[in-house]
Amino acid sequence: MKFLIVDDDRTCRELMRDILSPFAVCHLAFDGHEAVAAFRLAIADGQPYDLVLLDIMMPGMDGHEVLEAIRRLEGQRGISGLDAAKVVMTTALRDSKHCIRAFEQGCESYYTKPVEERRLLQQVAGLLGELRRTSVPAPQPSRNARYLIVDDDGVCRALMKDILAPYGHCTFAYDGQEAVDCVRLTLEDGKPYDLITLDIMMPGMNGHDALRGIRALEAQRGIRGSDGAKIIMTTALRDSKHCVQSFREGCESYVTKPVDEGQLLDKMRELGLLGEERASLPARA
Repeated sequence: MKFLIVDDDRTCRELMRDILSPFAVCHLAFDGHEAVAAFRLAIADGQPYDLVLLDIMMPGMDGHEVLEAIRRLEGQRGISGLDAAKVVMTTALRDSKHCIRAFEQGCESYYTKPVEERRLLQQVAGLLGELRRTSVPAPQPSRNARYLIVDDDGVCRALMKDILAPYGHCTFAYDGQEAVDCVRLTLEDGKPYDLITLDIMMPGMNGHDALRGIRALEAQRGIRGSDGAKIIMTTALRDSKHCVQSFREGCESYVTKPVDEGQLLDKMRELGLLGEERASLPARA
């Protein structure tokens, strides 16, 4: 199973993840915009969430707005009824109007904080059936490296994952804004990305804007130069001005599409992201 935990409070996010991760793959989102982006990407990749735990009171886009957006995304894909994600609204509010509104918008359950393990598991089991601990741990990357793959094209994301997954843990962003949000969250949690592959031409916030946003977030935390994430721009553009602009904005490398596996791995070796042991892994057929 696959769960999305949405809460602007880091302690609540991590507590719910610790409680639920023995039973499912748990993804975290720190605000409404990131939650909607993660949900959209999961549907687009054919791996939708089974359960969403959704805080109501969040800055910017609140839980009610996120719930409406989630149901709208499912409706656009013809997903409804039992096939839709189960949504549990989580809140410290005791005001019944929020509860009534949430059920009217299509949530399945309503959970009042503080988070308690037994009560949360009972509520989730009531929606999904008996929860079973995974008898075999979920496959983990052979390395501790963390990669963020940013591309609005699902085929390109899948290709990059095929290349990078043997060397580290891959997560994904659909556009520039989602990429910046992901980086913000990992910096907040103290688990920054080692590598970001960043497409240039994307709807909304493009790769150049995202690159500047990422470097600004790092600078706010005193992270500069070699201490920051290594960023490789990936693009089908052959215009040299984009290449020059990217390096001025702070990327470390630039790869043109279609991405060649050998070329990408060579770039990673040059950046110190692949040691000799990793470099010796056999190439895939």
